[in-house]
Amino acid sequence: MDLDALFDKDNGSVGTVEEPETDEVADEAADDTDDSGIGWKALVLFICGGLVITALVVAFMVWVIEGLVL
Repeated sequence: MDLDALFDKDNGSVGTVEEPETDEVADEAADDTDDSGIGWKALVLFICGGLVITALVVAFMVWVIEGLVL
């Protein structure tokens, strides 16, 4: 960028600089974002599935430990 374009040689004042349009960039960024997230149904299924798997593992461990002790 040429410094003569920014500064006026006659009085030393700052010249105008063209700024890029930010509205277009903001609109494109807004289209890319999705605020829906994972969804509450998927979250509930994930948590319930984890609880079921944990319960099955605990039941299996109790069954194995009882088998070893008895």
